[in-house]
Amino acid sequence: MSIPKELVQAFEKGYRQFSWVKEINENQDSLRTFFEKGQKKYRGERFYWQTPEKNFTLVGFGKAKELTDDQASFEKVDAFILEEKAKIYQNNFITGTGAILFGGFAFDNKPTEQNDWGRMEQGLFYLPTFLLTETDGKQYLTMNFSAETEDILQKKWQQLTVEFASVMETEKVAKKGPAQIKAEEIAVSEWMTVVDDTVAKLREAGPLKKVVLARRMEVESDQPFQAEVILQNLQQQQTNTYFFVLESDEQIFIGATPERLLKASKETFSTASIAGSVSRGTTESEDESLGHYLLNDLKNKQEHKIVVDRIIKELEQMTGTTIQAATPQLLKNRDIQHLYLPIEGNRQKAYRFLKGVQQLHPTPALGGEPKELAIAWLKEHEQLDRGLYGAPIGWVAIKEDIGEFAVGIRSAVFTGAIGYLYAGCGIVKDSQAEQERIETKIKFQPMLRGIGGEDRDKSK
Repeated sequence: MSIPKELVQAFEKGYRQFSWVKEINENQDSLRTFFEKGQKKYRGERFYWQTPEKNFTLVGFGKAKELTDDQASFEKVDAFILEEKAKIYQNNFITGTGAILFGGFAFDNKPTEQNDWGRMEQGLFYLPTFLLTETDGKQYLTMNFSAETEDILQKKWQQLTVEFASVMETEKVAKKGPAQIKAEEIAVSEWMTVVDDTVAKLREAGPLKKVVLARRMEVESDQPFQAEVILQNLQQQQTNTYFFVLESDEQIFIGATPERLLKASKETFSTASIAGSVSRGTTESEDESLGHYLLNDLKNKQEHKIVVDRIIKELEQMTGTTIQAATPQLLKNRDIQHLYLPIEGNRQKAYRFLKGVQQLHPTPALGGEPKELAIAWLKEHEQLDRGLYGAPIGWVAIKEDIGEFAVGIRSAVFTGAIGYLYAGCGIVKDSQAEQERIETKIKFQPMLRGIGGEDRDKSK
């Protein structure tokens, strides 16, 4: 395929970085199929993203540019975007195509002795070499690359065109048979002691209202965990959730999260409050009864109101408008139902998207309230490395400053045949340790089922 004249003209105008977008009408495969085909050549440098409505999907292969460790902070990622914005030639501006960064921020910068996250522990973003986008029923391919001479430009174009065709012709890697999974809750008694200590702190007269404590479940398989298999299982099992995969070397961060953190269009900022939870019922009448209980339970309503109040306060600063809270509704996933309230406001044009993401993170649903006091308590008392768990994961467009981030919950990190599932719960002054343990066991279920495991009441 000959190089488009527009690229040559852009080079002559001084551009050296290119983001070429084209519609791909000939492909009828789902983007998950593309993700699976990329496993052979690009394992360790792929990502996948799909919204709860399943009307917007991203798949990325390869790393044209990468930001990790101290380069993956909110400030430095946004500084990178501002610096790169004018350098890149992009021929099309359909939402979700072109030069975008995909990745996740770290929950915090808490120092740890054990790192289960590899190079993504302190955050990871990359500009993919190949980006596939599905939106409004159409599929698009973006190729991101750089070239310092016109000869290199010609060669890069030919190379990437051939490379992409080769990936698309690749047979999907055969999925292995059902795995044998061992699952054990980690440090349960120690965690419950921290819950009790946190409740005691919250009952003191003081500003601390809520702390979200997380814990882990270790899983071990008789074969390496496959991102393709887990993703397919999650998509078959879960509803009303974002689906995401982020790979880095041997590590895979994957989840099915119900919680949007912030979505930015050119005109609006959209977020949502999800807090307070109860299990699903085994019958329709039991499910309705549990939902009715959740809508009216004082402890859960209090927990949800704390989240709503802070999100509205933050969003009012980001939009410069007054926002009235509506009545929460129920968000039902396969294993659990939550109190849920979408919140939206008109965007101030000068307000940067990632500044808004940073301002919202962590919401009281993942950190606590007040934010600074809750984070300080977690750093001192929580005995695990959250890594990207509970932190913003998603995408941002370099040229347009739009995108979407979810909260990385209902998730796990895998390295080979070992993985860690994460779950958290909001602790308020009326919390009871055993009830909170039961709630987190429910929250382990989506990922545990997604890897083909069973719920086991083991602890160590």
